Formats: sequence, C-alpha cells, structure tokens
Amino acid sequence: MDAGEREQLHLKLFGMDLDATGFARLRVGEHAVHTWDVLVALDPAATLAPDAVALLIDALEQVAARSAKPDGKQRTVRVSTTDPERQFILTTGDEVTLTPSDEGATPELGLSELRLPAEALIRLVYGRLDEAHTPPTESAGVELDELRQIFRGF
Repeated sequence: MDAGEREQLHLKLFGMDLDATGFARLRVGEHAVHTWDVLVALDPAATLAPDAVALLIDALEQVAARSAKPDGKQRTVRVSTTDPERQFILTTGDEVTLTPSDEGATPELGLSELRLPAEALIRLVYGRLDEAHTPPTESAGVELDELRQIFRGF
C-alpha cells in the first residue's frame, strides 16, 4: 500500500476505529500471542518474541480495556515492567483501565505495586499468564491471581 492508500484505510473493528497502523498492530498482537500458544506447548519456558513485545507494550491500554472483565473491586496498582521498562497505572472497579504513567513519578503511599517483565504483562492482559507460565514477579498490595481473574482472555 502506498501512503495515500494507508491514509484512506479506516476500519471499525471490535468497537474501535482503526487506521492502517492500528490494524497492523492488532494483527501483530494476535500473531505474537497465538505463536506463543503453540510454542509453549513444546517449551513451557517460551516467551513472546521480543520484537513483538517492543511493538505491543505501548498500545496495551486498548487491549486491556477490551479484554478486562471488571470484578467491581476498587484497586489502583502501579505496574512497572522490564525489557522494556515502562510504568502504568492499572485501575479496577466497574471499569478497568491501564494507562501509561510518568516513569519518574514517585510511588504514592498505599498504592499497590506490581513489577514484571513486559512480555508477562502482555500475556496477563491477553489472559495467558497462568501460574505454570509466570516468570518471577514482585507485588505489594495486590495478588496476581486477582488480576488473572480480571484478565481471563477473550
């Protein structure tokens, strides 16, 4: 597709208005996660491809909004990732949001914390972070199992 064709491409899909970049990112996400589904059957230590993680981590808030099943419990969690390093604020209740956070911000008192690899956060949001396939994580004030119930997959 040339630039003009890409600019004209707009799709309404899953309640979203997608341009060419958004549609491509959606397809990369599906491909990366379904590839992991196959690889992990053969290798329990399999992870998402690093190049896919680099593309998907910065668009995770849209996927989280679509995939979450709110449980009504109010939580605010600072989520920090590694490889690449990012920070998000996850809020739950009647709705679930995952929004980028200022990386230099100091933690608020009483704010729950979760630290994990970026690829594990992506798998959590896609409903693929079961106990058997969870890398080491750090958490305070929030149980990973609670978040697994919110992000059960599509």
